Amino acid sequence: MKKLLYLGIIIWGVWGAYLSYQKEWVALGATFTWFLAGGLFFAILQVYQARKSTNAQTAITIFREIRDPESVETLRLIYNLTQDELKNMPSEKSKIIDHLIDKYSALEVWVNRGIIDKEIAIEVGPPALRCWYRLHSYIENTRNQRGYYGDNFEALARLALDHFHKNKMRVKFWPAGHKDKEVDLVTELQYEKIRPRSLKEIEKDRKKNPK
Repeated sequence: MKKLLYLGIIIWGVWGAYLSYQKEWVALGATFTWFLAGGLFFAILQVYQARKSTNAQTAITIFREIRDPESVETLRLIYNLTQDELKNMPSEKSKIIDHLIDKYSALEVWVNRGIIDKEIAIEVGPPALRCWYRLHSYIENTRNQRGYYGDNFEALARLALDHFHKNKMRVKFWPAGHKDKEVDLVTELQYEKIRPRSLKEIEKDRKKNPK
């Protein structure tokens, strides 16, 4: 009987030691897994931050380009286009206008991705609204010819329009040759035919009418 008791104690001790050994390896394995996961997380975080920093620098460059002297001259050109030029845009002016629209489109993309704060982008809101007011028919005609064109620029104009409308701010415009005719764009652009669409509206229309 004593032998059986001693044997039982020995077996119990060996089993306990085995379990303890197993627990230590499990704990060690779990610790190693956590270290590995933590290192991977910080590596991904560093890549993300580096990419975000690069994107932010690119966005700042685009933002500056929108406000550079060349862009200001293009804005003056757009504001002073005649009705005949709006209907039949000369190719040399079309290229200049397309370049500015590309800059505005890029800015909206950075806003949509969260790289640039929306409030910062609103600073270029008034010129965007004036450009849209003057160019909406040109943009529509160009879309009919090329397909995809100026969607992000239109979304930026809508972003600005909603901001000014919500805050009851006026954006004035005087058509070329009619300096005595003041137009409040925030009110004028509420009409459905000329109101810029939001990005969601654009995506919805794109699904309905793919080009």
